[in-house]
Amino acid sequence: MHDGHLGIENSQKNSVKSRDFKLVLSYLKQGDGSGEFIIHATSTAMYIGGVVLQPLDFLANIGFTKYLGGCQFHGDRCFYRVIATIKKSEHGFEFHEQVQSIHRGFMSFAEKIGELYDVRQKEYSIINEIGLKPQIRGTLPAPLELEITSKDVPTWVQGEKFERLLELEAQKDKIQNEIEFYSSFLPLLYSTGKTLENAVVHALRFLGLRAEKAEKGFTVDVFAETVNEDKKFGFEITGINEAVKKSSNKLTQVLEFERIKEHGEKTILLANTHNGSPIPERARLESFTQPVVDFLSKHSILLMTSLDLYRMIKDVLNQTCSKESVIERLYSEVGVFIYPVNGG
Repeated sequence: MHDGHLGIENSQKNSVKSRDFKLVLSYLKQGDGSGEFIIHATSTAMYIGGVVLQPLDFLANIGFTKYLGGCQFHGDRCFYRVIATIKKSEHGFEFHEQVQSIHRGFMSFAEKIGELYDVRQKEYSIINEIGLKPQIRGTLPAPLELEITSKDVPTWVQGEKFERLLELEAQKDKIQNEIEFYSSFLPLLYSTGKTLENAVVHALRFLGLRAEKAEKGFTVDVFAETVNEDKKFGFEITGINEAVKKSSNKLTQVLEFERIKEHGEKTILLANTHNGSPIPERARLESFTQPVVDFLSKHSILLMTSLDLYRMIKDVLNQTCSKESVIERLYSEVGVFIYPVNGG
């Protein structure tokens, strides 16, 4: 890593003035063929009265380094940061997508640096009010390492592609999107934690519900409701390689939600039980022990597995049941959910 300024050539590639800041993106070429993309930043304001954190101090605070020499872009007021390195500067490398993404990232950062300054300024003010000294801490990540070879396709080739190739690429993108869509249901069969919660949200949205994860630490994990808001749900979600037992803290959480809910939400305990076992083996295993069922029987709580939810999604996709009928069952039934009704 060099000092951001000394090399064979330091050429300006982009520049932006944003609020009290001026930023230049340069490419510094070295003698061994490598190079670095560098942000050179400065403030157009010498001093701002009434603020705790001055603009140049802010640049140092977020991870820029003050250049002690004379910068060709900002003189003696330059703070620089290497954001990407290239092992070898192939001819035409600037037209490759990796380089274009650096330009987009630079523009996005430059446009929002004023907002970041406001946030850090507010942070410093609050810390000062309680008599503490703010610490310098970097915000920007380590530089990207790029390797562009003659095999990489430059972006300008896009305009020269055969029509059939463009059609096939569009089909490929569509197929990939479908693969990702259907694959997002699979964690309902095996997962736990945030991955399982995300799959539940994905499934509920597919069914036509507005679904969002609750704030961390709340008594349930996911909120959902119909578009017209006449049916609301609170899902407590867990993934375990056994049945839900009375000792599980999930029981306490669903009961607490029952106590504090204010909008008639339907409470659902959704468990991915025996999640380490193949599906055929789960048929002979209970998902909720009888003490659990008895304990929650006094409340209008639905106990169901994520496998049941997966099977309902499958039936909706196969058009053997409707989204509306699934939502109605989730909202109206209590106790242990049995799907399908006929046991088939």
